[in-house]
Amino acid sequence: MRILVGAMVLALAAPALADTPSYSYVQGSFQNIDIDEGNSGLDVDGDGLGIGGSFEVAENWYIVGGYSTIDLGFGVDFNELSIGVGYNTDISPTTSMFADLSFLRAEVDVGSFGSEDETGYGLRVGIRSNLSDQVEAEGNIAYSDLGDGIDGTSVGGALWYKFTKNFQVGALLGAEEDVFRYGIGARFYFGQ
Repeated sequence: MRILVGAMVLALAAPALADTPSYSYVQGSFQNIDIDEGNSGLDVDGDGLGIGGSFEVAENWYIVGGYSTIDLGFGVDFNELSIGVGYNTDISPTTSMFADLSFLRAEVDVGSFGSEDETGYGLRVGIRSNLSDQVEAEGNIAYSDLGDGIDGTSVGGALWYKFTKNFQVGALLGAEEDVFRYGIGARFYFGQ
């Protein structure tokens, strides 16, 4: 009986033992994208790799960046680059809220036909929470504007499992009007 009560107390205390998430990490991911534009009949999917990270530069402030490349088939590649600055604040002992503003560059490369690129900005707001010492969850909403009427709002999320204090693997999801992304990733925290 004592063992059972002790296990229950530890299970209830686990979220309280976790800290708020760190904003100093590097990560890599394998992602899949599905573009289904119902009006035009466009239905394309592809996969690719992404790298990114965040670095805390002062209390509550961080620099964030990332690059991804997606092969859409038929010699068409889609590349994205982002770099920006963000602010986070704790809203509980295990949860933080964040907002970042980034410079964006998107490029569609059609092989011998050349490439087309646009630049703009992105704004992202979200919540990260250590649900326990082993599990972290993230949810966000983002707006991007690349000019020439190319703008949109997306929602995203991730669920990370911590194998060690510094190493996690996770599942990533994102959706915009006609675009759905999903993938798996690995994240390494530093400076802890």
